[in-house]
Amino acid sequence: MAVGLGVLAAVLLISPVEPPCPFKMLGLDGPMCGGTRMLRALLAGDPLLALDFNAFALLVLSPVALSLFVAAARFELGRTRRIWPAGRGGAACAYLLGAGLLLWTILRNIPVPPLTTLST
Repeated sequence: MAVGLGVLAAVLLISPVEPPCPFKMLGLDGPMCGGTRMLRALLAGDPLLALDFNAFALLVLSPVALSLFVAAARFELGRTRRIWPAGRGGAACAYLLGAGLLLWTILRNIPVPPLTTLST
């Protein structure tokens, strides 16, 4: 799995082609617009440029994805029963992430000068 992720990272880093974004086709910035460029900047060792491309994905979604990756590995090793928290805590986390993505998408599409820095 680590080798596959390494190959994927290398291809992403050297690829001149970026996948199209459906939000950009509509003239909007979506919640993950700039995510590929963010990953490229991180792989190139430039975290400030990555923050400029998609701050929400870097500061919120990346730690969540890393936590889920670790939880999935622990699940596969038999050290835990669940990957996502159960009960109200898990539901609250899911709702907060969804609300955060929605709020991020709305804020980055408002053409008011302080918020224009959030667009890609």
